Amino acid sequence: METKYIKITEYCTNENIESSFIIALEKEGILHIETRENNQYLATEDLPDLEMFKRWHYDLGINLEGIDAMRHMVERMKEMQKEIKQLRKQTRFLIE
Repeated sequence: METKYIKITEYCTNENIESSFIIALEKEGILHIETRENNQYLATEDLPDLEMFKRWHYDLGINLEGIDAMRHMVERMKEMQKEIKQLRKQTRFLIE
């Protein structure tokens, strides 16, 4: 599947946010920006995460360091949920 991209300026205009926020996320290593022909792009697959970061920052007032910490916690929770599912499958076979 080919990755699709959206221009950062277009996204920021549509979402009414500053491009500096996205660039700051990239500098912190939270988000990846693709640069082509003097234009900056985001992969559309990253948009759900960006939406979450945007809400945390603009709605809740969380700074970049807090966003990074919360992102790690969310990723860890997802990993733990996968582990729990696997353990449930394994224990189901032991019980039967």
